[in-house]
Amino acid sequence: MRTRPARAASLAAMAVVLACGGSACSVIPTGGKAIAVGDVRKGNPLGDPYARVIAMPPNPDWSPEEVVTGFRAAMASPDDPDHAVARRYLTGAFAAKWNPHSGVTVYRQGDYEKPPPVTAEDKQARVTLKGVVTATIDEDGRYRPSGGALDKPFSLVREPGGWRIDDGPDGLLLSEADVDRGYLPVDLYFLDSRWQGLVVDQVRVPIDPGANFAKSTVERLLRGPSSALKDAVNTAFDPGTELIDVTTENNRVVVDLTRRVDTDRIDSMAAQLAATLTALTQGGWGFEVKVNGEPYYSSDSALQIDAQEQSRFDPWMNPSDVAPFYMAGGALHLLGKENVGRPVPGRAGQKGNGFKSLAISAQPIKQVALLAPDRKSISVAPLAEGGEWRVWATGTDLAPPSWDRYDTLWTVDRPDDRTSIVTRHDSGDERRYRVFAPDLESAYIESLKVARDGVHVAVVVRDGLGEQVHIGTVIGQGADTRIDNLQTVVPAEGSQKIEDIAWKDGKTLYVLTGKSELLEASVTAAPKSLASDSRIESITALDGTLLAGAKDDNENRQVLFWNTAKWDPLVKDETGSTDFADNGPDGPSAPVFPLG
Repeated sequence: MRTRPARAASLAAMAVVLACGGSACSVIPTGGKAIAVGDVRKGNPLGDPYARVIAMPPNPDWSPEEVVTGFRAAMASPDDPDHAVARRYLTGAFAAKWNPHSGVTVYRQGDYEKPPPVTAEDKQARVTLKGVVTATIDEDGRYRPSGGALDKPFSLVREPGGWRIDDGPDGLLLSEADVDRGYLPVDLYFLDSRWQGLVVDQVRVPIDPGANFAKSTVERLLRGPSSALKDAVNTAFDPGTELIDVTTENNRVVVDLTRRVDTDRIDSMAAQLAATLTALTQGGWGFEVKVNGEPYYSSDSALQIDAQEQSRFDPWMNPSDVAPFYMAGGALHLLGKENVGRPVPGRAGQKGNGFKSLAISAQPIKQVALLAPDRKSISVAPLAEGGEWRVWATGTDLAPPSWDRYDTLWTVDRPDDRTSIVTRHDSGDERRYRVFAPDLESAYIESLKVARDGVHVAVVVRDGLGEQVHIGTVIGQGADTRIDNLQTVVPAEGSQKIEDIAWKDGKTLYVLTGKSELLEASVTAAPKSLASDSRIESITALDGTLLAGAKDDNENRQVLFWNTAKWDPLVKDETGSTDFADNGPDGPSAPVFPLG
């Protein structure tokens, strides 16, 4: 006869991935022996195999603790997306108000507070789940790292059919393993405010056993962006557009919709679909769009989309042939062939410029913006023959400049230690606009950098808690611009200093701390340490390329690049040498990529 502790252990054992001849397995985890069932997705390029969790109803003989354990197991079942079995663990009153779609609390080390013994006469009981909260997933699917103690009480009553939960937390309580099994991390892509580029929206999509991963993802794409990007991005799909199915045909992924998009949005739609689906289909697959099962165009021709359509629509999705710039001897240089640099044309390439904190725009005729040593002005010069410096911004105490993809220059004026005024300077009309940033205006913004998508923005803030890094979104244009939806990605830790930040892409930020520690941060994961090197002064990045400006103990300078697990010297002199010790204080420094 199985004892209660053994039965509780059986209930707590969630699904595991088993080997079933190369396919995924389903595991019935609650009550009795686990049964493996082969998954039918073998060979389907639209979705990897997954571990199924089949929810089991409560047993009349279970204790209150076992009922809560069974409820937790039922909540974690992707095979019961409506949570019908989970509701059978609840009283009628609580089942009517419990909303499993209100969000997810993710935890680890879940265990029960030792409850008092329950006798046969008891009609009520209380079970409290303890642990550590590690993240939340909201109704939009946004996964956000979190913290704090897990303390979730469940009140139970004895009914004729056994113990039932009469009160408890709303939403779902899932372990980290539950989330890994039941949710697919997906990058959805939308259009920026000017319909010129793609913007990533990182979400978690619940696995639906009745649909392949691609279908679930496109359905989520059609629902629109998460709340963090809702007012900042566009979508090519008209409201009410629904997905009929996603299938494969002739080595293409076929997306069947209920309606067409406007003619001028076909390219935008193609880019959205290609960017969103390429990762799921593991690359190489082309795409085709149909409407109600028929060819997209009335001429009976198919709308076919190349697997790299997103890169043609938005070159910053997969940038190539983008060389970095750096300073040397007070002159701006462009890194050329064989990693030998040359001065840029115009005034910026002449020696003796007393500037620092440079930023490079991305227009056909690039411009460089440099902060004056006294931080009271920012000057701009075209990188072209005859290009002269012109003051673009003035203030009391300016932050380093940042360009966005629209040739707009951003900076922050700090009239005192508790006030920050974010401004943008548009090159088109040469007007200065104040950016509404209510969550930042009463702190000291050390630096601000707009991502290459023109929507995400990172800020280093110093306030009463110390220095920390936030990521937010840019909403609106011109005088109606605001920064909203800020989330802390690197929290303040005592006297921690943040020396520099650099966008890798639209979702990942590199952070250099005052301890010369390099961190990788995003809104979907806790910061991760990559390396420490006391020589590092500044950083810049472009997708997989990470560069740093470095200085040794003898004031020798060099530009370094991150080579998987170590820093290597990059810039060569005319002899082909990268010897750090030969460079001196006027050696290569302050590397920066366009829009970096």
